[in-house]
Amino acid sequence: MVTIRKEKFAPGEYYHIFSRTILNANQFKDYSNAKRLLLAFLIANSTKSSEGFQSLRNNKNATLKDLNKIVKDGKKLVDILCYSIMPDHYHLLVMEKEENGITNFVLKCNTSIAKYINIKNDRKGPLFENTFKAKHIDSNEYLLHLSLYIHLNPLDFLINKNWRIHKLKNWDESKRKLINYPWSSIKHFLIKNQEDFILSGDKIIKDQFSNEKEYESFLKEWSEDSINKIEDFILE
Repeated sequence: MVTIRKEKFAPGEYYHIFSRTILNANQFKDYSNAKRLLLAFLIANSTKSSEGFQSLRNNKNATLKDLNKIVKDGKKLVDILCYSIMPDHYHLLVMEKEENGITNFVLKCNTSIAKYINIKNDRKGPLFENTFKAKHIDSNEYLLHLSLYIHLNPLDFLINKNWRIHKLKNWDESKRKLINYPWSSIKHFLIKNQEDFILSGDKIIKDQFSNEKEYESFLKEWSEDSINKIEDFILE
């Protein structure tokens, strides 16, 4: 059965993208799987993706920096402003740059990681649910709070889900665990001059805060006490 997507994409518009594995399989608890998905975020987001994936097949130890040298000469399909990889799904905050950019990016990304895991585990078939979810970001408030949601999401399994109801007890411990978690863009927002080859277009968020400490305060205050309900902007 063909699934018809409700959300229509348009260049210049921002979207929350969410893709979950079939049966909530925790494929990305595996370090190598999560790392490969992170590399796919970089490579798939370029018109030079074929060259990038070929280079990765030839050199399994290639780093983000190595692969960026190849794909940076191509055009980006989307701007990726924030991301986080969870054990059974991932979140992206993106802006479409090219017509059909989001659809082509996610297709390449999900196909690549599925092939990798299938070969590695001698399995067959799709890895993700048929249609990834997407929601249009229609306000600046939504944009900022979505960045917050994506960056705090790993706390669900790193500590607990109390941040979702504004009852986080120990911010310093939470911050430490979030920064040490390798599959999220939060370090780029909390640590000055922290390079992240996957991100672009993120200035629309960062420029609304005077420095990294102010963005940290935004995360901390929301997780501890806020009138905003998480249901207003989540997509799961």
